[in-house]
Amino acid sequence: YNAAELFSNTGHTGRCFTMLRHPIDRAIAQFHSLKRNNVKAVHGMSINQYANSSIAEDNWMTRMITNTMEGKITKRHYEVAREVFGRKCLVGLFDKYSESMDRFADFFGWEDIQSINTRHPHASGKVTMEKDLAGKRECFRKMTKKGVNRHQYASVGKDSAVWKHLKKKNWYDLRLYEYAKSLYNKQTVVFEKETLN
Repeated sequence: YNAAELFSNTGHTGRCFTMLRHPIDRAIAQFHSLKRNNVKAVHGMSINQYANSSIAEDNWMTRMITNTMEGKITKRHYEVAREVFGRKCLVGLFDKYSESMDRFADFFGWEDIQSINTRHPHASGKVTMEKDLAGKRECFRKMTKKGVNRHQYASVGKDSAVWKHLKKKNWYDLRLYEYAKSLYNKQTVVFEKETLN
């Protein structure tokens, strides 16, 4: 909502794009992030205790999209979030990171725009479009290969108590994620048609 205000009275509209991660994977990663950053609320807490606590994510994606950070989430919130994704978002999937980033770059024409104030090796002095594009592609390649904020931790099985608790807490987000995956596939068909034309 707040970002939309940036475009008021400008004659331009913003375009929404999002990179989505499976909600339970996201909640587990959040726990480990809180632990790494020594957040007091999770000090001494196991992942099972976290999954059962009020600290664990509770339909975070649905709440963010509907601007409902407190209180109960209902089917109506899910329907609104689904409508927003369906009508307004170009969807990327964390599991298809490289492909998703290519899609965003194509859609927004990122490779067609001359960079300014960049940090790639060709940023000093006059930069040709070819060198600029090479720098962008090298940056993108490093990002998709190494990433940022990638940490290793023990996986959590789908039959585990942790998974089951988080699944119960994130029921609407799980449905929204499944919808977003189908939307991703539909958008893939649109991109393939546009590429052929």
